[in-house]
Amino acid sequence: MYSLLTKCHMFVLLFLSIVSISAHQIDQFVCPGSGSSYLPVTLPASWINGSANCLDQDAQRPDLDIFPMNNDTYILRENKCINYEAPFIYLLFGNNIALLIDSGATVSLVSLPIQQRVEKIILNWCIINKKQRQDIKLVVAHTHNHLDHVAGDTQFQNKPYTTVVGTSVNEVSQFFQLDNWPNNIGTYALDDQRHLAIIPIPGHENSSIAIYDCATGILITGDTLLPGRLYIKDFSDNVESISRLVNFIESNRLNVTSILGAHIEMTQENKVDYPLGSTYQPNERQLNMSLEQLYQLNNELQQQWKDGFNKRHKAYYDTFIVDPNSSQLPPLPFDGRMSVHGFVLLPLDTPNSVWISHKPMFTTPHDFQLSFHAIITNSTVDPVPLPTNITRLNSQWTIQPDKWSLNNLINGNLTSFRTKLYKGNFEQGGTYLCDVTINIIRPLLTVVQLNASEIQPYQPLRYSSYFLSNLIVDKRTQIHLYLLHQIRVQPDFDAIAHVIIDPANCTTDISSSQLNNLLEQNGNQWAFPGIDNDIGDRLTQASGLVSAQLLGDIYSTICQVKVVEEIQCTIGPDFYEDCNV
Repeated sequence: MYSLLTKCHMFVLLFLSIVSISAHQIDQFVCPGSGSSYLPVTLPASWINGSANCLDQDAQRPDLDIFPMNNDTYILRENKCINYEAPFIYLLFGNNIALLIDSGATVSLVSLPIQQRVEKIILNWCIINKKQRQDIKLVVAHTHNHLDHVAGDTQFQNKPYTTVVGTSVNEVSQFFQLDNWPNNIGTYALDDQRHLAIIPIPGHENSSIAIYDCATGILITGDTLLPGRLYIKDFSDNVESISRLVNFIESNRLNVTSILGAHIEMTQENKVDYPLGSTYQPNERQLNMSLEQLYQLNNELQQQWKDGFNKRHKAYYDTFIVDPNSSQLPPLPFDGRMSVHGFVLLPLDTPNSVWISHKPMFTTPHDFQLSFHAIITNSTVDPVPLPTNITRLNSQWTIQPDKWSLNNLINGNLTSFRTKLYKGNFEQGGTYLCDVTINIIRPLLTVVQLNASEIQPYQPLRYSSYFLSNLIVDKRTQIHLYLLHQIRVQPDFDAIAHVIIDPANCTTDISSSQLNNLLEQNGNQWAFPGIDNDIGDRLTQASGLVSAQLLGDIYSTICQVKVVEEIQCTIGPDFYEDCNV
């Protein structure tokens, strides 16, 4: 009887929790004039969408694509060659206040003088509307607190007639008078006739908001709904937020003329996105989304919530991809991908400290490109026979563990393993050296599942960097890095290069000490504009000095990279054959 009552009680709690996701008490929101008519808006058929070579002359010009949707509503898009995020920024005018929604993905006044560009639009608007600049207060607010939406804030700080809204939940709640975050709706008036609804929608980021404009019927959704990858930081918050947004629209009987997000990441081909970090999108999908697509997202999230955590998954739709963070997805099956997994071992200047890179395939059980930091212990040979001078390796080191589960390594259930150490490739006649224990240092830095169905290649050559050492040679800093080629579309190639960057040969918008710290960060993504992502154009010693663009960087950093040596390269999709054969 107790068991039955307990089960009934649990069912009721489950039912109530599901109902609570879709049932919200929504504040009444009334548009001036009941919102029955809207100022017409237009959108361009296409946008400036980057360049095949972002280092070409004028590839980063214009820095902004500026389009007046009507006389009082502007949309701006950052050039993808300045920052691949290429966020959309919105500027809405009332008689007393101009609201800038987001400030762009770039700090640099040289690469993107966003404050100057916005100020010019305001001055032109003032001339047309016979106003003085001091008559209009500029408010800089944000759809959420991610760097690609707030990087330009520093340009607006301490400027006349300008207020920059903070980005924390408390600061957003206080400014927009949201007393019961995230459950109440705020009203923000640009003037007597242009009112905005401020709808909290945490999930992608804690302080995310959507903005509904009574004057145009436009709903601005930031990164929460856009034609691209909908990254979800907190799944339950996101489910509630999308439900809250739908209920807000329906309960207030609002007509939504356009739904405008902050990025375009989808191609014109249904369910196909551009690779993360693309700096050129010549056939991208339209920015505008519809209520039907909002309902699609709501239905998908509601169904996944109902199905439970163990069935949660990435979901592809024609115009967007539901993409929960790995922490919001069920772990890979325990003991899955059981096999003998080979790795390339990359020595560091600290004794017994190494980077380790998995030898992947496009097929299971080896279908992951991953890398991590590790410490070697319990060697059967003392000291461990690895090079102590890492300025040039002149060889490759590999390890061949016993059979174990790659899933367990990725999930954190495997913390160390015993393995054989080889000089050279153990699959191609390498020399056995000794047995060692590999102690894994978390988090794993690169974990990418290879998908044989991917069809969009990277445009320029792409590598991720891992810090090797910082040396001073002839009073000049030399930063040694390992570069791991990013595998994307089969057959592709798995390659590791050893390179040097002299920070003096970089252009950037930060100080030299900050630059050194930036370059030494592990997992940085680099593109090599003008060099195709092809095995014949990969980084080898013959490449010499090449220009590299740091992707996703708010400081617009470009460096000259000297290739010291290629440590290993194999050809996919099985990655058995040496690239030089």
